[in-house]
Amino acid sequence: MTTIFQRILSLLIVLLLGMQMVTVGMKSQSEEMEVVAERPLLIWYTDPDIQLYMEGTASEVSAKYGIEVSAELVSEVDYIENISRESVKEQMTGPDIYVTSSALLEKAALAGLVKTRDSEGMAENYSEKAVQAVTYDEKVTANPFYIETCFLVYNSNYVTEEQIPDTIEDILVYAENFETGEGTENVESIFKWNVADVIASYMFLGAYTDLGGVHGDDKSQVSMDLDQIEECMNYYQSLNAFFAIDADTVTSEEVVQEFVDGKIVFTIMNVPMLSELDRRSEGEVPYKVMTLPDLTEELASRGLSVTNSVVVNPYSTNVETAKVCARYLTEDRVDQLYEVTGKLPAYTNFPGEPDEAYRVIYEAYEQSAEVPKIMELSNMWLQLEVVLADIWRGDSPADKLQEFHELLKEQLD
Repeated sequence: MTTIFQRILSLLIVLLLGMQMVTVGMKSQSEEMEVVAERPLLIWYTDPDIQLYMEGTASEVSAKYGIEVSAELVSEVDYIENISRESVKEQMTGPDIYVTSSALLEKAALAGLVKTRDSEGMAENYSEKAVQAVTYDEKVTANPFYIETCFLVYNSNYVTEEQIPDTIEDILVYAENFETGEGTENVESIFKWNVADVIASYMFLGAYTDLGGVHGDDKSQVSMDLDQIEECMNYYQSLNAFFAIDADTVTSEEVVQEFVDGKIVFTIMNVPMLSELDRRSEGEVPYKVMTLPDLTEELASRGLSVTNSVVVNPYSTNVETAKVCARYLTEDRVDQLYEVTGKLPAYTNFPGEPDEAYRVIYEAYEQSAEVPKIMELSNMWLQLEVVLADIWRGDSPADKLQEFHELLKEQLD
């Protein structure tokens, strides 16, 4: 019996080794596959902040695969329309791949400008949230690229472990008990953020708003719990009496600089603001990052996120090569993304543990609601920005919310 068992075991080992050699060989073949392009590969993007990264990646792909690749910064005005116009010409002059936000994926899909991809293996490299953000009509339309969301930042010189807030109400308690003294003489604002930034202030109504379901593409799932949101907006408006932030003059740049100068204790930031904070402070300002707190024990909060992605254009004459380049942009070189651009990648399959601040930002991203893909809601952010600003200045939350709700219904009908 022992001899038979040993023979079976030996056979299994041989088979396993053989399978491993085949797998390694296939992987090596995949990594060394010949990439062919019938014409130079063209990448379009609209964010100037990623220019160095895009140009560097284009250069690396060119050198690695021996093909000509160029990255072109273009206007965001009529972006999808311009891609469509250039793609359907007799001589295709549109981009082979392009970078776009999740908000534009429905428009791109309906224009026939997305090459859907298999979701197999994505769970190993991306969170479920990131995959949902690039899914439209149950199909994965793009590779997730970089994420945007908001979170709370506080100066850890001013806040003890016991004072870390669970709610905005806790920040008010902190403010009531705050005393200026040695080490806090620079403080001018306990809590200050860019109230004119709709993404930053969305947290005050986000927990009671549904923007199209899990994938943000279902019109039947656009809803607002007006009673709860009115309570939230009343609370939001009351904060102006405590913190007196001028919605007409405040800017994100001002908030970052005042935080660097030690003038602000708590603030709401996004990823580019945190990157700017790191750049300006050069490690001299001690800060901590946490997910967005609830408003009170009774009123929840929920932030907003935008997932930018890389889309393969099906009109490309180099679709397979474009897929390789898209993966290189979003996976192979993305470990350099934050350092070069101040953007946090959606790809998370890095060796080692992420920095604590980044880990918290990813957690905030997972908890947030993604901007909807629904085309009829494309201008809702400008409208909501006005609503929030008016409420902050003292207008009736009930009236403003009702007007906004009616407007949403009209756009969706």
